[in-house]
Amino acid sequence: MRITGGTGRGRRLKVPAGEKVRPTSDKVKQALFNILGDRVPGSSFLDLFAGAGGVGIEALSRGAERVVFVDGDRGSLDAVKHNIEQAGFAERAEAVLAKAETFLKKRSGPYDIVFLDPPYSLEMLPLLQLVAASGMLKPDAIVIAEHFRKQPSPAAAGELTLDREARYGDTVLAFYREGVRGQESEVSSQEEER
Repeated sequence: MRITGGTGRGRRLKVPAGEKVRPTSDKVKQALFNILGDRVPGSSFLDLFAGAGGVGIEALSRGAERVVFVDGDRGSLDAVKHNIEQAGFAERAEAVLAKAETFLKKRSGPYDIVFLDPPYSLEMLPLLQLVAASGMLKPDAIVIAEHFRKQPSPAAAGELTLDREARYGDTVLAFYREGVRGQESEVSSQEEER
């Protein structure tokens, strides 16, 4: 796993041994940040189920002002801290040892971008509902949920509405925004990996 763009481009990141962590592939990460584009520089970014921290570190490399990494596994969080230090982004990062559900019930933020990549066994809808109800989203924030293609993207969760999907092999990135309900949504045709 490596940083695919920005000031840390090409730097390799440490991934904890074992099957607890399923890092977002470099190809999907690059596609995600191509879609986010100019939203990343200067943003506050929350990386839930951070694993080794690849997505949040990519955000820092591409100019995010601040990234909070949350993971409930100490080994994963140790890898996140190592990777942040090695990439030189420690002053703009915070690593929190907590289950995502617990973290979402506390006051935090506000965030411009929230990324969540839970284990494929977890239901996405309750997690998105917690994000929607958390009060941590800035106006015009975007929430991205990464999940397995056989798990459907919820159409809505609280005030969050599915805005777009992008598919890369077995991975789906579902993009949510507040307040698009009742308007014509911009759900795209799925982008297939080539």
